[in-house]
Amino acid sequence: DRAYVNWNNIAGAPVWLSLGRRPTTDGPPSQIRMGQDERLATPVAAFNYAFDGITFGYGYNWGNEDLGAGKVRFCYGRGFEDGLLNDGNINDADFAGINWDVLGRGRRLLNIQSFGVFNAFNYPQFKDIPDEFAAAAFGERANLGNIWHTDVVWQDEVANFNYFVEGGWSNTQPNDNGMFNDFAGIVAGQTGFNTGSENGYLIYGGVRYDMDNIRLKLGAEYNYGSPYWIAFTPAHDDIYQSKLATRGHVFELYTIYDIPAGEAISKYGRAFIRLGYQYYDYTHSGSGDWNLFPYDLDDNADLAKLQALGLDPIDDAHQIYLTFEAFF
Repeated sequence: DRAYVNWNNIAGAPVWLSLGRRPTTDGPPSQIRMGQDERLATPVAAFNYAFDGITFGYGYNWGNEDLGAGKVRFCYGRGFEDGLLNDGNINDADFAGINWDVLGRGRRLLNIQSFGVFNAFNYPQFKDIPDEFAAAAFGERANLGNIWHTDVVWQDEVANFNYFVEGGWSNTQPNDNGMFNDFAGIVAGQTGFNTGSENGYLIYGGVRYDMDNIRLKLGAEYNYGSPYWIAFTPAHDDIYQSKLATRGHVFELYTIYDIPAGEAISKYGRAFIRLGYQYYDYTHSGSGDWNLFPYDLDDNADLAKLQALGLDPIDDAHQIYLTFEAFF
């Protein structure tokens, strides 16, 4: 969901101001595997999170056909609101950062983004009784500190090949409540809260070959997340779990068939079918979470700690998806 207002060319300058629910879901290079021709959002795919905020941007042109144009944006917004009319139990969480289209022409794009998450919290306020009981095992709701995040993506096309590479880095700056806490060790009196900074990284790449004469596209992607990698991707469309948040390896193969009936609906009409397969190979527990220590799933001692916490994570997962999508 997105709803925002833009004020462009302020005072005749190449600057703009934007306010509202930000276009921050399914960003590049997601549009390649999703069968879209155009970029769907501002931030790169490792940030896939809807929030309300404000953006101030500046656009420029390199004066070179190969480099095209670029844009620099400063963004600020509210990622979590704990209460509008009264103070909640924890502080609100905010996002702030810079997103820079260094260059862009057609499908060619070099983008760098860096942002901070301030007052990150352990978990939201669950409303149903079973969830409240489950969350109670991990203590009171609390702010845990800040998280820093930087990502770089390059995408381009050569003939009928679309390709991209992306790298990401995450860094935790916890307060006294800690992040990536070894709760099994804490309960046993072996350790305390992890107040140290932890670094994680992501590597992500993919290619898609377009056979326009038969309206068919074939694609393949791979990504790896390190044990302490954090992705902000709650708006993902993967069936089981966000693949870009995975601590471990994910392989994906897909095909897209463009149905030749979309144009008959309207000049903007388009319809296609997507069929894909994903294989998740987890190396560490807690994908997408910054609360719990990333236990090694190949280590018997770590598996025993997970069992002591009442957790039994999976080693791998297979997913097949089939979608019919229409635009008009």
